[in-house]
Amino acid sequence: MSEQEIRDLRIAETVVSTAIHPDTKLMLPWTQRFSSFMPINIPICFGFIIAAPTPFNTIFWQWVNQTYNAWLNYGNRNASSKYTTQDIAISYAAACTSSITIGLAIRKAVSGRAAKLSGASLILLNSVSSFFACASAGFLNAYCMRQTEMQKGISILHPETGEDLGKSKKCATEAVMNTAISRIFLNVTIFLPPICLVLIEKARLMPKNWYLKTLVEGVLIAGELYLAVPTGIAMFPQ
Repeated sequence: MSEQEIRDLRIAETVVSTAIHPDTKLMLPWTQRFSSFMPINIPICFGFIIAAPTPFNTIFWQWVNQTYNAWLNYGNRNASSKYTTQDIAISYAAACTSSITIGLAIRKAVSGRAAKLSGASLILLNSVSSFFACASAGFLNAYCMRQTEMQKGISILHPETGEDLGKSKKCATEAVMNTAISRIFLNVTIFLPPICLVLIEKARLMPKNWYLKTLVEGVLIAGELYLAVPTGIAMFPQ
């Protein structure tokens, strides 16, 4: 086999492994693949970091973020555990309620400080509160949305033959916890855009034009998300 054929085979393997669910063998919708994480999260991060820290904005963006996270977590679940409609509904409600509660609590805690800030300094404060809100909510979302796996156990396969050796609740708990913790690291890079914006503002390089300013903010957020996915996913074995 030539080097070109090996490279083509590796590319095909990557495409298949990211687009087809390993348990159901069905094609995942694009929005449930991690290739969708960056483009979908650009407007969400923009809402978290740039939007005014009002109660409405906090509730709205936390709901949007956790709805997407729930959809992503459900799509990448271990399908050897069967989910009922009730399981999904309860998990989704718990994930959204916890994230909105945490988000509002953190916003309230920093509201006094936020009222005295503007520009890049306010954006930096937004990023700090958003990190703790999103990191804790992201953890809880993955934990809640995949409760069924921990309760029913997941199939354990022989590493060589692929034979189903039975179900294990212990392995399910470890897998879900690792996934939930990885969601915290997905949010670590949220500090990069505001830090860059503070530096740009101090250097007096920030464009005055609203459209150009928004473009700069959007590019920084896209760059942050480009780094976030491999940072979070690489924390644990696939």
